[in-house]
Amino acid sequence: MIRKASLGTIFFTVFLDLLGFGLVVPYLPGVARAHGASDLVATLLGAGYSLMQLLFVPYWGQLSDRTGRRPVLLTSIAASVAGLLFLGSAGSLWMLFLARIWSGIATSNLAVAQAYIADVTRPEDRARGMGLIGAGIGLGFVFGPVLGGLLEGYSQDHGLFARVGALPAFAAAALAALNLVLALLFLPESLPP
Repeated sequence: MIRKASLGTIFFTVFLDLLGFGLVVPYLPGVARAHGASDLVATLLGAGYSLMQLLFVPYWGQLSDRTGRRPVLLTSIAASVAGLLFLGSAGSLWMLFLARIWSGIATSNLAVAQAYIADVTRPEDRARGMGLIGAGIGLGFVFGPVLGGLLEGYSQDHGLFARVGALPAFAAAALAALNLVLALLFLPESLPP
């Protein structure tokens, strides 16, 4: 009983989480250095994001076991939109850190996506469903930096934003907002009452 719309939305959720990560991550060290960060502090900006994911993946997963997959996914996607908008408008080092920590917490929904796949697939189809998550992760990592580079090049050529990396962050926020709309429309709850 694979629900194709649900699987597509889960794929899109994971893909966009990693695409958003890839869109902005190449610029973060340079942006941090522009705000006076040392190389170590600039590196900690990425580490903070990953640490929040390490800490919050189990939390989101357990919360979704109690309250349902859909509300947790919707909340995490909405929080991701907010984090990326904040990142795009961050004007200081502490704001960059806050934006990345918030985004790390928000995008820690991988366990929920996996649980959703397990909920909506038969055991014999589960490997294929989990493969969709792996494909979403891989494609997001591949296309994110490429699209981020293209957007940043366009932004600098046309003088759109004074701060490096702002356009990729706002583009990632727009994609996350699109993801939120699609999830609202096409992602039913997967847990039985």
